[in-house]
This record gives sequence, structure tokens and C-alpha cells, in this order.
Amino acid sequence: MNVKKLIICSLFVLYVFLALNLLFFIRASMLRFYTYGEYFRENTNFLPFRTVIEFIGYIRERNMYYLELSRDNLVGNLLIFMPFGVFLPALWKKQRRFVSFLLTASAVITGVEIIQFITMCGACDIDDFILNIAGAVTGFAFTRINMIKRLMFTDVSLKKGE
Repeated sequence: MNVKKLIICSLFVLYVFLALNLLFFIRASMLRFYTYGEYFRENTNFLPFRTVIEFIGYIRERNMYYLELSRDNLVGNLLIFMPFGVFLPALWKKQRRFVSFLLTASAVITGVEIIQFITMCGACDIDDFILNIAGAVTGFAFTRINMIKRLMFTDVSLKKGE
């Protein structure tokens, strides 16, 4: 394994560790406080953009109680999977095809949402999924920039005109 690939793998492992910490371990589980039925009613959303619209409303109103939570939720859900969109194509050639990447990202993010529901750490929310996918796709889009390709892809030699 060359040095560049080793560095990228190490950064990916660090990213996964930090993401898992943010997604699961710094949050208190509600297992002691709710039944799954109660938790389902209070912490799931399957209506696209409902939470996003609600949070944008709090930001517009400058609602001090929900302002920081709303901003952190919207921005955080976009940013947390952005590195995923860069690392996957950098580490695995098959992930450089958009459809393959999108399927993998969708499966991972769906898994995160299911685990959050099972462990009662966080909410199971379609808007989180949408924002996470948007962040991952944005990260993936960065891999199309030649300078990023040179930095991240260990097997790419760009020729003039590529």
C-alpha cells in the first residue's frame, strides 16, 4: 500500500470514528424513558421536508429556544456525510460511478437511521436522510474536481484534456 492510500485510509477511519461518535455515542438513549411505540410517535418523521420547514421557520423567527438546535441540525446533517462522499470514491474504484455511490450512501444512511431508531439515539427522520444524501452527493461532486482527484485518488494520472 502506498503512502497516499495509507493516509487516506487513516483519515477515513478517523472520520468513521468521529461520525459514529456524533451519530450515536454523544447522545443519550431514550430506552429508559420511552416504549418503542411512544418513541415512534415522538421521534419519527416520514413526511419529506416537514422537519426542514419547521427548523427554517424557527431560524426565520429567531426563536431563541430552537434557533441553535435548528441550525445545528440542518447544517450538521448536510456536513456529516460530506466526507463520506469524498472518501468512498477515493478508496474504492467502483464507488466512482454515481449510481454505485448513491446506492451505497443510501444503504449506509438508511442503516444509520434504523440503528438510531433501535437504540433510541436521535430521530428516525426522512429529512435527516435527505440532508445526509445531499451532503454525501456534494462530497462526491468535489471528487470530480481535477485537483481533488490528484489529492485523493491514488490510481489517477490526469492527462491533458481530462
